Amino acid sequence: MYAKCLEDLNIYTKALKLSKEIGELIKKIPFYWKLKEVDQIKRSSSSVSANIAEGFGQRFYPKKFVYYLNIALGSSDETQNHLKELINKNHIRQSVFDHYSFHCKKLSVQILNLINYQREKHNI
Repeated sequence: MYAKCLEDLNIYTKALKLSKEIGELIKKIPFYWKLKEVDQIKRSSSSVSANIAEGFGQRFYPKKFVYYLNIALGSSDETQNHLKELINKNHIRQSVFDHYSFHCKKLSVQILNLINYQREKHNI
């Protein structure tokens, strides 16, 4: 790993950006404060960057780092699921869903790539 600090880790900055964008998106949904899906998507999207950060703090313990990356991956996938719930209930448009779903999937792939890299590098 070549990241000297957390902000050097590409998946962390992407996760933070995506979480912020999703936060702005849900503010545009009418009566967003009444929807349980909104609370869930806020939590899962912010959990991605939080778990990457926690894992990065454990980067000198590869198994722990991979553990937190796996949690971040699960949170990214959970965020995609909540997006599906929002579109299925007609709270967001298809184009909005497509945009955020694409970025969630892309982030999930990048997290998985880092997990696989860490596993191969450290024989985990």
